[in-house]
Amino acid sequence: MKILNGKYAIVTGGSKGIGKSVCLTLAKAGANIFILDTDKNEGLKTAKEVSFFDVDVNFFEINVAQESDWINFTSFLKGHNKIIDILVNNAGIWLGKEIQDVSISEYQKLISINLTGVFLGIKHLTPFLIKAGEKSEFGSSIINLSSVAGLVGSQLDPLYSMTKGGITTFTKSMAIHFGKRKYPIRINQVHPGIIETDMGRQVAEARIIQNPHMSYEESKSTGVLQTPLGRLGTAQEVANTILFLSSDNSSFMTGSSLVVDGGLTAQ
Repeated sequence: MKILNGKYAIVTGGSKGIGKSVCLTLAKAGANIFILDTDKNEGLKTAKEVSFFDVDVNFFEINVAQESDWINFTSFLKGHNKIIDILVNNAGIWLGKEIQDVSISEYQKLISINLTGVFLGIKHLTPFLIKAGEKSEFGSSIINLSSVAGLVGSQLDPLYSMTKGGITTFTKSMAIHFGKRKYPIRINQVHPGIIETDMGRQVAEARIIQNPHMSYEESKSTGVLQTPLGRLGTAQEVANTILFLSSDNSSFMTGSSLVVDGGLTAQ
């Protein structure tokens, strides 16, 4: 049985990495997918793969930090009478630089995507999620991508921790906000550990910058050694968790955090 059959899902940063795996996993479960990303080339490739699951799929070139892009996108949704059942706020970036080396423009870009993008997505899509939620026994669902760096301090990027820590408490606050207003929306979050993606590679490279005598393999091994399960995670393992939170199987969960880190934060 396709547990998301007929639902409509938006995935920001959906062209590659965790976002791509989420798009494919939700589509396999029957959801129609809106891929939102700045990378049109990879986004269209992902859309083609998603279409193999015989669902509707659309790619929209959107900078999540630009409110005008969200306004244009929601105008499209209104014009086509679409409601949204699932919003996955996945888009995010990593700096991995010494804080004294971070320029104000780099800082502003980091918070604009990691924080402002989540705010804007929820701001503009809440009316669509309410309409969908009213038609569902357990409401619609928002899943925010935080990080283990939103639970404990990052050794490599304090500013990344700042943004992901913001997502952690914002998600909890929005759960209270929706609940008190009786909005039929559940909102939860996922905290990935070190995952085998482009961002996972950037983490390894940042460790090398801060430890110049370390090789890439040594840096990657350091991440593995920090993880009790003795390996890095996969994008699919994170996507499986997001599928659960997207579905009615998580019907009594809101304001919750699911940690997918191989035991990293258990120490």
